[in-house]
Amino acid sequence: MKVKNEHRNLRLFISSEYRNLVSYVRRYLNEKYYEISAEDIVQDVALNLFSKLDFDEQLENIAGYVYRSMRNRITDFQRKKKKEIPFQKFTNDKGEEHFSKNIEEIQEAVFSEINDTNFYPVINEALKKLSPNQQMVFVATEIEGYTFEELSDELDIPVGTLLSWKHRGVKKLKQLIRPDDLFIDNEN
Repeated sequence: MKVKNEHRNLRLFISSEYRNLVSYVRRYLNEKYYEISAEDIVQDVALNLFSKLDFDEQLENIAGYVYRSMRNRITDFQRKKKKEIPFQKFTNDKGEEHFSKNIEEIQEAVFSEINDTNFYPVINEALKKLSPNQQMVFVATEIEGYTFEELSDELDIPVGTLLSWKHRGVKKLKQLIRPDDLFIDNEN
């Protein structure tokens, strides 16, 4: 009788909180990046809870247990590496890797024209004009190599907020930095 009661309580909780659970997953996991829907994760966790949960002991906090299970499943997905497309896939009709060769040529041409004496001071001055939050997110993601998920976990700030701060910061940087100030003047 106790097992049926616990199953019923868990089923009622999941069915009544289904939308909130899906929203919770969406808040912490980018569905497009990880190529999975929030509904799939909620259903997977619910199935695992029903099939593996030991109901010999009564759960004191069903909500806490379910949300912690959701968070653990989200973390599992975030730890998996994103499937990346290798450059070898970008070949022309002759089998030559035209994409990676073109990138190398473009990078060499662009970097050879950047004026190092102007570049870093201009960038630093522009970064100083951002708000502390915008500056922090930009530096962490672009210079230090943090992902938004890592930064979100470390700072306990939603990914959406971090994305918003960075978007506003980049927009302001585009207004502050003139590309002409970064490149060597070829007219002299």
